[in-house]
Amino acid sequence: MKKLNLAIIGQGRSGYSIHGAHFKKDTDRFCVKYIVDAIEERRVKAEKEFGCETFENYQALFDRKDNIDFVINASFSWDHYPVTL
Repeated sequence: MKKLNLAIIGQGRSGYSIHGAHFKKDTDRFCVKYIVDAIEERRVKAEKEFGCETFENYQALFDRKDNIDFVINASFSWDHYPVTL
């Protein structure tokens, strides 16, 4: 089975403790390639824990030329629609 590449937008409670924790345990099927968070401390932590590239804003994902199979939108609830759009 192909390993799926993903990005997580947001490293708050949902992005880190729920989604991130799941994907960290299942590295046979998933590879966290990118994490987006506005808070630098969270980006530094993500780079260490996931070994991934991080960005301050989600628009930076648009420049990625490699394969991202899916994106977890764990941004603030009021940002879900604009980020997903």
